[in-house]
Amino acid sequence: MTRRFTIAVLLTGWLMAGSAVAQEQTGTEKSDSPLKEMWLKKTDDFKFDIRMMVQLWSLYTMDQEIYNAETGQYEAVDDRLNTNLRRARLIVRGQPYPRLKYSLVMFYDLAGRDLLSASVGGNNPAQPNFGVWDGFFQYQLSKNSQAAFLTGGWFRPQLQRESITSGWSVNSFEKSMSQNYVRRHLVGTGPGRAAGLNLGGILQGEKIGMNYNLGVFNPLTTSPLGRTVGVNYAPLLSARTVFYLGDPELDKYKIGYITNFFNKRKGVSIDFNAAYQGETDIFESSFIWGPGMLLNWGPLNLDGEWMFMTRSDSRVLADGSVRDFDYNSNSGHVRVGYNITVGKYMLEPVFMVMQFNGGESREEQADASAVNFFSGSEQTYDAGVNLYLDRRNLKLMLHYTWRDGDPGAAGDGARVNQFFSQGGIGAIRRGNWLGLGLHAIF
Repeated sequence: MTRRFTIAVLLTGWLMAGSAVAQEQTGTEKSDSPLKEMWLKKTDDFKFDIRMMVQLWSLYTMDQEIYNAETGQYEAVDDRLNTNLRRARLIVRGQPYPRLKYSLVMFYDLAGRDLLSASVGGNNPAQPNFGVWDGFFQYQLSKNSQAAFLTGGWFRPQLQRESITSGWSVNSFEKSMSQNYVRRHLVGTGPGRAAGLNLGGILQGEKIGMNYNLGVFNPLTTSPLGRTVGVNYAPLLSARTVFYLGDPELDKYKIGYITNFFNKRKGVSIDFNAAYQGETDIFESSFIWGPGMLLNWGPLNLDGEWMFMTRSDSRVLADGSVRDFDYNSNSGHVRVGYNITVGKYMLEPVFMVMQFNGGESREEQADASAVNFFSGSEQTYDAGVNLYLDRRNLKLMLHYTWRDGDPGAAGDGARVNQFFSQGGIGAIRRGNWLGLGLHAIF
């Protein structure tokens, strides 16, 4: 089934591309000088589009704790102010041919982040690293419509709105960390990227429409051997469909999304997500599915989703018997904001809640460890206000974020989920923070 689905997606994309190219060539056969028309020509206005995107955060962390293995207890660390570049990107993109686009995104995120600050993520060294965040081509298969596009390269599988929405486009201070659990489940890493191909498009009527995506990816994090799919190979298959009622969410197809339309939209988007991967070196199979929604009604912005995750495998018990199991977890968020016009600017009060639920019994947590996934539970609450000075291109944010978690039967010192673990430190209890942020796109 997996092989047939993969081949079908690949063949559909390439056959449509071949058909489109053939139609273009047929249209030039009557030229008096066919040799002059046999090569594709670049667009007359082709140029490099270069952008800089920066999130400058100043956080005051309270109540952070670190686990002392010698005493078997958590110990408080000093409250602290930490200013860092939470996200920092350099983007080069363009459209050299009428229906072919490219995008290259470089990053130097987390420069200056203190590992004992309460926010989530790693840090960048004293001399910050610079690397590739996204890199892909996109070809419009349907010449005169938005119905079919083929995207290929290094990018996010099109699943879960929060994962595929930019950090500059959400209205909470930080993105809901339900996205991190979903990304780790899909591709094994927090950034959530993998190399692959995606077929997608928009079918739009007057007050109803649909956006679809079908993808095939090869995550390289499913083996203890290193950067390989593993001895056991299975591609990641993803699918997402969004139905629009009222004003459309997208007029032109793209693989990035927004949540605040600044009072310009009256419509609702209902999405359905699913992804499957067969046997790898970590699990026998992996499946994720879930619904989501986005409601924009003038000044009101409401979004939420819930993703259900399963990894199946078997393990040998202490008595020598074999336990076949399906390890289940789920995560999601609900977030609401309301735009208030203040002169020529816009003020938006926002509230968000995020929840992760994993196994909490000893048996369930042993299953989670066997398939390399999270357990226990955690909650995040975010309340604050955004001041938009130039839409999402320039905004100020002031928010308070508080978090809690439960390690289940694993107890103190267990690094079973994001609340209890910090890369470079070890076992922690994550604190709360008051954050002031400047988000800019130039």
